[in-house]
Amino acid sequence: MIKIVLKACAVTAGVIAVSQVVSFATRYAAGQPFTLFVFMMNCILPTITGFPTAFYVFWQNARLKRALDELSQLHAKLETKANYDQMTGFLNREAFFEQFKQARRRSDEGALVLIDADHFKKVNDTYGHPVGDEALKLIAGAIDATTRDLDVVGRIGGEEFCVFLPAVDRNEAARIAERIRIEVEKLAFHPNGGKRHPLTISIGIALSVDQRPTSQLMRRADRCLYEAKGRGRNTVVVEDVLEEPA
Repeated sequence: MIKIVLKACAVTAGVIAVSQVVSFATRYAAGQPFTLFVFMMNCILPTITGFPTAFYVFWQNARLKRALDELSQLHAKLETKANYDQMTGFLNREAFFEQFKQARRRSDEGALVLIDADHFKKVNDTYGHPVGDEALKLIAGAIDATTRDLDVVGRIGGEEFCVFLPAVDRNEAARIAERIRIEVEKLAFHPNGGKRHPLTISIGIALSVDQRPTSQLMRRADRCLYEAKGRGRNTVVVEDVLEEPA
């Protein structure tokens, strides 16, 4: 409010100054005296009319700015809620695949990494879903700490995550995925404050080459994930780029 008053005073002072100069020049050109009465009227009239007008304009501008700021904050919250998983902070399924497609347009190669928590139904059944949610947050934290800033990370299912690694070859994709697996394996998960319950993940990797459609990449990554599960879980399987598409 003080700022608004000061701004209105500054504008009023400016109007008074202009009014005095114009009045003096006009009366001087007409050969009329510039009297104290004229000077006082040039001060009083702009103050009576100009100050309230300036105050009202600045006050309305301030209200409008606050409303726009609130609207911008609300829009940001709605966008976050629409695009991000509330539990993990990762992109949700729809937002992930949208950003995944955009990232593929910028990079000729990369890898799609499909991650699934092992035996997670047992965690929920044994300790309850709230404890299972805590386990998912720990796993998400390990994924977030291991991936790069340019990677696209999303939660696409209950205990299933997906990561797109732009501009990596087969070996680099395997190294990153293995680091994720190790970080999850090292997590200290103590349900209800009890003894440590091991958490592990299985990972399947499909390579983004030859402009393969997203659906085909997902099928390939899912097939590799299925193979990782078949190998006893807690492992990484990367597709053979020489094999024919399924």
